[in-house]
Amino acid sequence: MVTFAPLLLVAPTRLGRVERGTARWWCAALLVGLIAAVGLSEVSTRPAAELLHDSIVAAMRHGGNYYETFRDLARSTPDGEDARALPPTLAAVSAALPNGAMLLLVGAALAALVAVGVQRLAALFVGAAGQVLAALLLVAGTAAVALLWEQAPHAGWAALLAAFAVLLRRAERWGTAAALGCAAAVIDPAALLVPVVMGAFALRDGSAREALGWLLALAVGGAVLGCHLWAVAAAMPLPTEAAPLLIAPPGGLARLLGAALPGVAPGLAAALLLLALLGWAALPRALGPRVVALVLVGIAADGRFAGLHSATLATALVAPGLALAPDAIADLLRGAPGRRRITVTRVTR
Repeated sequence: MVTFAPLLLVAPTRLGRVERGTARWWCAALLVGLIAAVGLSEVSTRPAAELLHDSIVAAMRHGGNYYETFRDLARSTPDGEDARALPPTLAAVSAALPNGAMLLLVGAALAALVAVGVQRLAALFVGAAGQVLAALLLVAGTAAVALLWEQAPHAGWAALLAAFAVLLRRAERWGTAAALGCAAAVIDPAALLVPVVMGAFALRDGSAREALGWLLALAVGGAVLGCHLWAVAAAMPLPTEAAPLLIAPPGGLARLLGAALPGVAPGLAAALLLLALLGWAALPRALGPRVVALVLVGIAADGRFAGLHSATLATALVAPGLALAPDAIADLLRGAPGRRRITVTRVTR
């Protein structure tokens, strides 16, 4: 097996070690996927604005109770049903802080995400070109999170903290990552997928202590969601003709494209998402598979429980994956056309 020198990364990708036949299959699948993405992709949509959240925060600043205000406003607000599963955590914090202080908090969190992400991603690249490219794409992903927060604060905070948790997590340092994943789940229960995905990988790697930490984060987030749903049902019971909560129209891919790649044409955005997933999947580090799993599980679970939208959890991580794609594609193209090597050994008697 021939190993090629990487283009930007410090080490060859996983695809650099595949056999010639497998590389050809990968190339064919990538080509078909790109054609399908450009020609058959959904129309990207921006996540729905959280109008009820803003109204509840305004009422709480004047002494209102969260659940009483929810009961009074939910039926007349377009996003009332979608907001049933969102706990009062973010509303309570927003009501306690002035608007300027909340903006400063969000700005500091976004800047910290860029700093942590650049430090983590820079170690993957051998030269300044790759490091600068990754940094710029991470800034683009962080800007997408800022736009998401402006329109949907719960989804924005969940995406921000989920990216923090994934980028901070290391084999020997997972406690802070688990705490951030727990915070994301307490703000937006859609982020319960973060401890689920990360805990599953910890179990696969045989790290029982880390898996227990993620399980604890899942338990805290689940307990907060359960208590909140009980309080909401007491304040405003579901109508008897309501549809089951587990059934929801699909649209996760469209929401992810609209949030992670705002302003990009849907076909091009779908192709870029596919290339980003290829880059993350080919990364020979534990980080790559976790990002891919978060993207795919988030899209698959979007809207399936209580109307929670989980597709946007990986908003900040889509664009940086494009910096990893050149090496993955180069390894495939260099491995696919290779000829079978025959070694001739001359023995002198």
